[in-house]
Amino acid sequence: MDKKGGLFEILGKIKAKPGLYLGYPSVCDLFVFLVGYKTARRELGIEPTEAEIRFY
Repeated sequence: MDKKGGLFEILGKIKAKPGLYLGYPSVCDLFVFLVGYKTARRELGIEPTEAEIRFY
């Protein structure tokens, strides 16, 4: 599976346009997004990088 992108790329996109990804630019919505992102990657069998492990 292609591992292009990743957590830090999506965070950059969220920073640029938070309303597009979160609905509202809020820390609570960001937290829920990140939990869903992490869960989806785990369900797909995509291993986190070392940087992502340190981030979480």
